[in-house]
Amino acid sequence: MKKLLRSWSVGGLATLVLTGVGLLAPLSAEALPEDQIVDKLQQVPVFLILNSEGQPLTAAASADAAEVKVPVVFLDGETAQEFLEQAQQEDANAQVALVDLGTLFQETQSQETGPAPVMYFPEEDELTAAATIQDDFRGVPLFFARRGEDGPYLTITQDGVSSLPMFFSRQDLQTLITRYTQENPGEARAIAIEVLSLEWLLAAMATSDDPQLDEQLQRIRLFPSSEVLQYLRSQQQEQSTRPATSSQR
Repeated sequence: MKKLLRSWSVGGLATLVLTGVGLLAPLSAEALPEDQIVDKLQQVPVFLILNSEGQPLTAAASADAAEVKVPVVFLDGETAQEFLEQAQQEDANAQVALVDLGTLFQETQSQETGPAPVMYFPEEDELTAAATIQDDFRGVPLFFARRGEDGPYLTITQDGVSSLPMFFSRQDLQTLITRYTQENPGEARAIAIEVLSLEWLLAAMATSDDPQLDEQLQRIRLFPSSEVLQYLRSQQQEQSTRPATSSQR
């Protein structure tokens, strides 16, 4: 597979100054094995903007009191398309590249100069939803639920395996909660929604030395936004109809 992040030059498409986004700094230690981390992440689609040379869009970020230029990773395709329109003013051949989060994680960990930082650009509505749960929330939100403020986490069971679901979409979590409370009406008022950042989760997976936390991390299952999946389906349908449309002309 072509290395999407083979170049980290600051001479990419453009350099942006962004706020309210999460920077994932290099990770060196390892708690969960990399293959387990990748397995959890590979179902999550993310988007990059690449120029004609395959270099990613970069943004200015602060790390260890120094300003660095890091690749921008978008969590939804529509936002990536908006930035693409700006990028194409400088490079007409710029394009949006789709990659799964697991592959991206592997790429950033395997750079010759060491693990490379990236900046995640959250979906605006989800960031707003996260701020209603946790003031001044920063990063890419992951929503999950528990029964009561200090109660057990709301889990799902599939093929006999219990997992802790975390959602990139607040509404997708609500769908799960609604189904749960319909089956357990007496617990409707006891459900509490919490949020943590993707950046924190990735760091914890890679560096935690807490056995209790590691056990919880093992159980986490990430669910990409249903809107993002619908966007991908619509893009695939559009691409599949283009040859037929052009052949009719």
